[in-house]
Amino acid sequence: MQKDDNEKKRRLDFLKELVNSSPYYQHLGMEVTESLDGSSRMRMEIRREHTNIYGTVHGGVICSMADSTCGLALGSLLNEGETAVTLDLRINYFAPLREGEVTGIGKVIHKGGKTAVEEAEIMDKDGKLVAKAIVTHFIIKPAENP
Repeated sequence: MQKDDNEKKRRLDFLKELVNSSPYYQHLGMEVTESLDGSSRMRMEIRREHTNIYGTVHGGVICSMADSTCGLALGSLLNEGETAVTLDLRINYFAPLREGEVTGIGKVIHKGGKTAVEEAEIMDKDGKLVAKAIVTHFIIKPAENP
């Protein structure tokens, strides 16, 4: 059991470092806080540059967080050398965001040999659901990875 726990911690640390050092994630201010056993959690503090002309957070920012939380949830289940790319993403928005911390939670619903389906929930600082997404990923095996 100790070996499994150490391996999970090593993977989590690797994913955190990889994602948290990504220029895209840094640009948006998204940070991985958890990614284990088919689930993930990210956080982001809303900044002025995230807002649209109406003063609310642009839907693309929320969609990026949904896509990312799902990809990280799947990433926690991938085998060594496997990667994944988004095939489809569908999102519903329920409430506008203007300020504060946003949390995204991703969860793998199904993982097959070539595809996986995940869901993401994006919540505001009070825990209110502001968006929900369903994402499909294509899994790339090491031999297929250029």
